[in-house]
Amino acid sequence: MDREALDRYVDRSVDLVDASPQMDEQNTRAKLVDPLVREVLGWDLYSTEVELEYPIQMGSSRTKVDYALLLEGSPAAFIEAKGCDTTLTERHENQLRSYMQQQWVDWGLLTNGVVLELFKLEKSEDQPSVDLLGESEVSELNRQSWLVRTLSKESIRSGDAEGIYRSVERRRKAVSQLTQYKDEIADELLEVLSERVGDSIAREAESETKAFIDDLVDSLSNGDLSGVEQVSEPASTASEAKAGLSGQTANDEYLVIFGEDEEASHRATTQSDAMAKAVDHLIVEHDLIERLPSFPYTPGEKHTILNDAPNHANGERMRQFQELNGGYYVFTSLNKESKKRYVRRFAEACGVGVRFDGAW
Repeated sequence: MDREALDRYVDRSVDLVDASPQMDEQNTRAKLVDPLVREVLGWDLYSTEVELEYPIQMGSSRTKVDYALLLEGSPAAFIEAKGCDTTLTERHENQLRSYMQQQWVDWGLLTNGVVLELFKLEKSEDQPSVDLLGESEVSELNRQSWLVRTLSKESIRSGDAEGIYRSVERRRKAVSQLTQYKDEIADELLEVLSERVGDSIAREAESETKAFIDDLVDSLSNGDLSGVEQVSEPASTASEAKAGLSGQTANDEYLVIFGEDEEASHRATTQSDAMAKAVDHLIVEHDLIERLPSFPYTPGEKHTILNDAPNHANGERMRQFQELNGGYYVFTSLNKESKKRYVRRFAEACGVGVRFDGAW
């Protein structure tokens, strides 16, 4: 899968959704789903490998699936598309499940252009079942690229999609074990710390140890699949939490430079600090808050990136954030590419050039 194509798709899609959050189904399919199939998943819309309105016999009636992705004439995946103006519900999920079960199709995608839900058919001698394998907002697809990679023509044809599925299942089991035995694992970590650095330091690290496990669970639940797809860096939350627990910092610094003449530069030992310093600079020196299209700045349905409280738009507290000048807070539980993308977007809103150097 082409990472650059995915980045372009995410940026364009987020802009389209921000500009037209009530986009109907016809426009959603043309502007968001068709490009996803063609540019990101690599299926040729203008050939026989993609069939629109694919007919299915359901008992005594016939219905149609919005998209069927075909290999050697047989459907390998179904895609059901709704409009951005439609909230995905269990009824929509069950509709796709029934199509997949009826035709024994391995993969399914349900999307309204804002959220993508990936489904996998579990075949059995009795009744096949369809499980929700994962979901992502379009704004988070850079971080959750495994989801779209699974449905790429290359992955399905080569069998890599099944490998991704097995990796997801391993992660699910790991998350279940970490969640169920968090206290015991934290106690074992503290025992190791006590042996290596002493009881007093271990006691100081007690709360951080449990927070590290929580962040590891979050990273395994929401991060990319490095075991299947090589990535430059896992989600920052787990790596930074681990660094904080051990008292170590990265050897290289993250540098953000503004202006063609390098009018200002900010450096930090973590990505989150670098992002916070950069956004703070734009707020103080370039009136970023006044230049945003909306405030709080919430580009998708879930995560608020910039707010005057450490909360998302739905009231949920930000998991990781940095406090800025003026009583503002920036959400930093993002991977490297997402941090850079939002800094670029904020700089563009202020009419300032930006580039990244150092450990980026």
